Amino acid sequence: MSSRQLLGAAAVLAVLASVVWYLAIASSRGGGIVPETTPEVALTATATGTGTWVRYLVTVKNLADGDFDGEVLLIDQAQTAETSAGTSVPAIGRTAHIPSAPAVAGQSAYQVHMAVPSRKSVTVAILAPGFFNAVEAVMGGKQLDMQGVTQAEAIPVAVLSDLETAADAVESLHFDRFTPRAARFNSAHTFPTGALKLAGYAAVVIDQFDSVTLSQTQVQGLRDFVGFGGTLLLAGGSDWRRSIAPLPTDLLPIRPTTTTPADLTPIATLASASPEARTAPAASGSLAPKARTVLTGDRDLPLVAELSYGAGKVIELAYDPSGDGTAATPYAALGWREALGRGLTQVPGNAPTAASMLGPDPAFTAFLPASDDAPLPPPWLMVAALLVYLVIVGPLGYLLTIRRWNRPALFWVTVPLSALIFTGAFYVIGSNLQGSLHDSEIQVVRPGPGQAVNVLEYHRVLFLRRGNHQIDPGASSLVAPMTLETFRTTGSTCERCINQLGGLPSGSEHVIPAQRPVVDETGVVYGSVRVVASSQIAHAPLGLDAQLSVVGGTAAGGTVQGSVVNLGPLPLIQLELFSFDGQVIHRSDLAAYVPPGGETAVSAPLVSADSGVRSRAAASVLLRAVAAEAMNSPGQAVLVALMPPLTSLLTVDGHPPPQAGLAVMQQQVTLARADSSVRDIERKWLASSIGDQKGGFTDVYDIDVPRSGVPLALTYGSVWTSAVEVYDWSRGTFVPAASVAGSNPAAGTLPLTSDLLHGGMLRVRVHEARLTWGANVWVDTAA
Repeated sequence: MSSRQLLGAAAVLAVLASVVWYLAIASSRGGGIVPETTPEVALTATATGTGTWVRYLVTVKNLADGDFDGEVLLIDQAQTAETSAGTSVPAIGRTAHIPSAPAVAGQSAYQVHMAVPSRKSVTVAILAPGFFNAVEAVMGGKQLDMQGVTQAEAIPVAVLSDLETAADAVESLHFDRFTPRAARFNSAHTFPTGALKLAGYAAVVIDQFDSVTLSQTQVQGLRDFVGFGGTLLLAGGSDWRRSIAPLPTDLLPIRPTTTTPADLTPIATLASASPEARTAPAASGSLAPKARTVLTGDRDLPLVAELSYGAGKVIELAYDPSGDGTAATPYAALGWREALGRGLTQVPGNAPTAASMLGPDPAFTAFLPASDDAPLPPPWLMVAALLVYLVIVGPLGYLLTIRRWNRPALFWVTVPLSALIFTGAFYVIGSNLQGSLHDSEIQVVRPGPGQAVNVLEYHRVLFLRRGNHQIDPGASSLVAPMTLETFRTTGSTCERCINQLGGLPSGSEHVIPAQRPVVDETGVVYGSVRVVASSQIAHAPLGLDAQLSVVGGTAAGGTVQGSVVNLGPLPLIQLELFSFDGQVIHRSDLAAYVPPGGETAVSAPLVSADSGVRSRAAASVLLRAVAAEAMNSPGQAVLVALMPPLTSLLTVDGHPPPQAGLAVMQQQVTLARADSSVRDIERKWLASSIGDQKGGFTDVYDIDVPRSGVPLALTYGSVWTSAVEVYDWSRGTFVPAASVAGSNPAAGTLPLTSDLLHGGMLRVRVHEARLTWGANVWVDTAA
């Protein structure tokens, strides 16, 4: 074969390879052949509620002939250059720079396949973080519709009931401008399995339902949902044997044994209402250990009782507001409002949150360890490979093709062929020496009751191979794509982040929700970084048994004393306690090291959390951020500590990546006593609310006052003196605070006596223009 024939054959092969490559790329980009009949669809999307995980309700309406069979994307839509950088979190030891927004923002999205017949509509719920703001419908590679997400001022509630009246009654309630949005479940088959799938709800209601049909997985999911901060609301009445009795006894404040007629007048009295008197069947029995009655009827019959379980609570109504003759009366709305209000936590100015499961915070990605730049091969290897290449294409090629074979034309073929072989060899050698990727990780570990552990993982994956990849965080996880949000949040604090995260605009990052969700990372370039977060539930003997009190000091200080036992097999480093009084976060450095299974006596001052922050290490700043994220309402104390990370189940392309990271334990704790900093420890609940924005509200707040060795006083701040009443438990009625002996109306203070406290609970009624969620009433040490 002549040299011209060889060159011609090579050219033909190159053309054929180019055609095959073009067809493959066009097929992948087109997503298939566009059907002749393209349906007309209309999208609507609503973000229901707020919290760590938000329920997005996406509806696809097929308006014309032809079935829709395509993809629906919930997108973290690109913003303007002014807002693309987001809110930056200062990082230790980094210089601030103004980032350049990518020319074309890549998509971080949730991708759900949907089939909608002609002239029909289908709604799907997606659990995702709260920063997603657009939805898109795509079929055959063609965009059919794109709409923004509407933020509803709603409180997400799951209602498990055989009847529609319970969900209707819950949705008819109003807490100022917030209205409950009920997800209705009338069978165990449709009810979510596991606490992760309940993460988007602020409360779960069970009323007139055959609870024995719930599986063990669903019951465990309810237990974990409450243990990690959710609220379970149970309605009794004459149907308690079906709805309440089959549930675990550790979730029952009242353990009923019989049915007793109950006068419902105290329900109306609490709300300052006066409907006609009514009697209804009520579940009667004994109180569970550590449960307490919050509303009693005649003969001291408990009408409402509550039980703290882990970080959440169970509220049990002895009667049924939606049945037994109360459904069509004012007692239905009063009962549901008083019960549901007790389970809502709210920071003034925000909506009630659903925060049972740990969820990703875009600002928190600033604390992820910065990935190193993509490594280069060693210089000696590059020099050696180049020398071998020059020898082959130079002297060796000349000797073989001209002197030995006497074929000079072959010399011009061996040169490009050698270049191709050596290029491939360089790629293979470099990939094997450098590895395929590197993973930097931070875990937030929150222990719950029954050795349940909620683990939130942030992964910053550095890819050293281009192309498409798939990240699998493990079965039964909630997953969030965080690359674009990380760029917006940390671009100005990370000199390398713009280049590393700049690979996203050339591709996309799509979560495919399922029982085993995955994240498709497409268009990855060499040396780029992708960031994902996942929340899951594991089981491990982790946690702390803390017996702590605040003693000495003044109203804003004191010393945290007591003992802490490490219940787990891993050591804890830099144990700190954080508390929040509604305005200022406080910190107490309890112990530098707590060994596995060890007990440590602690005594440390409670100071402002920002004291000495400039001189503190990055680990201390990380602990403060984890604690601040957990304190979503005043009166919460949180223990945090560094610990070795748990084994991660995350894989990339089916293989676990090399990981380097750390973990932070986060656990809410109840302090037994407070002689100072009482505001940091007291808890408040909305016990009743009635009224509207035109005429104002009459609201009742229950304040859980901690035990104290010093006199305490109620302070009612900016609330009008004449509008504040306290409940006198000895007399069984509300009295004006200004008329109580020892009160100081000018200063807005009232010393607390035994008549005003019942089991450590103080009840205050205020008349206010807007629902403040108790922001203007609190308990302090008396002057």
